[in-house]
Amino acid sequence: MSQEGVQAQGGAAAELEQLREWMAVIKQEATAEVDRKWGSPFRSQQLFDLKVKARLAGNDEYRSLHDRVPEAEAKLAAE
Repeated sequence: MSQEGVQAQGGAAAELEQLREWMAVIKQEATAEVDRKWGSPFRSQQLFDLKVKARLAGNDEYRSLHDRVPEAEAKLAAE
């Protein structure tokens, strides 16, 4: 593999890792927000997880990153 090919593959892998890291940060923030705001005595882990997922589904930045992950994975696989 040429130097350019190695750099391109490294770039695609780095981009994918960056997307996943940023998604994790957003998910952590959403989890903390749900935890802070939701004081229900009927709180189960499953219901909590659903509320976090709903919060993430409403987050435009998270959805955009989530949509870019398959593209980045395909780009990495093609290289």
